[in-house]
Amino acid sequence: MTHGPASGTPRTLFFRLSVRLALVGLVFLVVELAAVVWMYVRNSNELDQLLVTAEADRIAGDIPQMQANGAVPEALRQPTAAGTRRAFLIHERGGGVIARLNDGDLKIADEPPASFLVIRTQRESWGDRFLLSGTRRVAVGQHPFWITVAISGHGFQPFVPVIFNEIRFHVIFPLLLLSLMFLLFNFSVVRSTLRPLQRTITAINAIDPAQVETRIKAEASSREVAALVSAVNAMLERIERSVRALKDFAGDAAHELRTPLAVMMLSIGKLPDSPEKAKLEVDAQRMKRLVNQMLDMSHATALELDPDRRADLAAIAREVVTELTPLAVVRGHSISFMDQGTAAVHGHGEAIGRALRNLVENALTHTPAGTPVEVTVGPGPQLDVRDHGPGIPEDRRTEVLQRFRRLDRSRPDGAGLGLAIVSTIMTLHGGVMRIEDAHGGGARIRLVFREGGAAIPT
Repeated sequence: MTHGPASGTPRTLFFRLSVRLALVGLVFLVVELAAVVWMYVRNSNELDQLLVTAEADRIAGDIPQMQANGAVPEALRQPTAAGTRRAFLIHERGGGVIARLNDGDLKIADEPPASFLVIRTQRESWGDRFLLSGTRRVAVGQHPFWITVAISGHGFQPFVPVIFNEIRFHVIFPLLLLSLMFLLFNFSVVRSTLRPLQRTITAINAIDPAQVETRIKAEASSREVAALVSAVNAMLERIERSVRALKDFAGDAAHELRTPLAVMMLSIGKLPDSPEKAKLEVDAQRMKRLVNQMLDMSHATALELDPDRRADLAAIAREVVTELTPLAVVRGHSISFMDQGTAAVHGHGEAIGRALRNLVENALTHTPAGTPVEVTVGPGPQLDVRDHGPGIPEDRRTEVLQRFRRLDRSRPDGAGLGLAIVSTIMTLHGGVMRIEDAHGGGARIRLVFREGGAAIPT
């Protein structure tokens, strides 16, 4: 039965197998007990010997006391089984009588056994009544004794206690030990069998969604786990093809749109000045930015870094600031640049330039006219873009890194790709993108790169 969220947490496969193995062990124990009881019930001679032996063992325990005072203890005068009468006689090695007990007309002749080496049991029956007599050799300390017992009773009830004792000491304990060993062995087998499955689950959970080319290594120890791994890898293969097709489509579409968009902007420029022309120019610029961002995203996701490739952050920042200064002036902004000392980093200069360009364009688009945008390089391997706009709420900083997510959906400009492109490029470089509140208002976004291969705290 499958447990859904409403019925609680689903049980693990190890738990279900363990419970079933425990039930099998319990059933095995019950069947064995039933078989033992049935064997004793069917074999009356075995029950007779058990009853005589049980009485002789109980009597032997009080032989030292009877030797000391010559009297039978009161507790020993009562037979073990209810509904029976019992008489006994104890001989020592020389044939002398140590103690005796008669129960009315149930008596034992005062003579030693015919042979002290013979252990005998006899039964006489009259309907459901029986008379058992037998001799058992016992040892008390270093001295042997022979106990002759006579038991008279009827029915099956007198044999129940001896059957219970026999099952308890010679059946239940060994079976419990055997069942426990059986369960422990099976638990060990189940756990070792499921270990490759657990490692496979861990490997699946560790797959980075951004690395669609990742595959899982199959465990040769289990055919079932190998089949699961093969199915997961086939699924990943299909997902990779689908993702790459979508990426190629977005890049191809953006590339194909650039030419007609350029022709359209050229045609708009030839129109006479009017409010309609101004509106068309604004819309065309938005379309151009969207197409460029789609191309940037396509390039970022397909980026492969050369291990020996280095990038100069200061040179990249100067180039981006120089390129975007005319746009900033048109929109009523200013861009300042400050170099606080940096070092070359392992990275793709063009991709890092696209990331910084998107940050600056984002600041120019979403901050009030007349406010400056500050670009800082360093100290160390980092780029810093600070604006004086409304900032980014802390609870939405993760959201804005996703594609097509915008803080203000009522604004017609922007498609929500700028920060997603920056985040993708930084991930591919092994760096981090940090969004912070700037002192005095506004947002500060820092791009921190690796230096000397050291990990960057997030």
